[in-house]
Amino acid sequence: MNRTLARLSVLGVAIVLAAAGCSDDGDNGDDAGEVTPDDVEDVVEGDDSDVDPCSLLEVSEIEAEFGEQGTVLEGEESLDQCSWEVGEDQSQPGTGSVHVFVQFIDPDLPIDPIEDMFAGQEESTPDAVAVEGIGDAAYYAPNSGSVNVRSGDLIWFVQATFIPEPEGMQEKVESLAGIVEGRL
Repeated sequence: MNRTLARLSVLGVAIVLAAAGCSDDGDNGDDAGEVTPDDVEDVVEGDDSDVDPCSLLEVSEIEAEFGEQGTVLEGEESLDQCSWEVGEDQSQPGTGSVHVFVQFIDPDLPIDPIEDMFAGQEESTPDAVAVEGIGDAAYYAPNSGSVNVRSGDLIWFVQATFIPEPEGMQEKVESLAGIVEGRL
């Protein structure tokens, strides 16, 4: 279930980015154009950053934050994301996963500026909490257990999904996001 949620999050971010910002002339989106499948494909597959998301966190770093939840397994890459399972038996309460997603947003695409798209995402996220000191802009989304970050032409996030949620979730995810930022 956690992998499915993470994959939906990755695709959802790409689609929201493409749909929220498409415009005919690249201005503020007042003349919104139609989102084409090519636009979405460019956002999803247009990763010019050559970032290996599995290289952005070490198993030991995830264990330092979530080790009490179980053994952290090696990360597996899918799309522009890496996922680490925490706990060998994912059917047990308290186990979960940690995900890192990195997406390059090509500034030449017919979409609104990345700053505007990211700000719109934050504004539409229920109970978003601004996070200082990470990237150009960042916020914690309590409904998804993720720190979402804009850094230059990259949008990335660190997400932890556990049921039940461990104590100090926001601080743990922010700590991992700080590590990721240092490696991007």
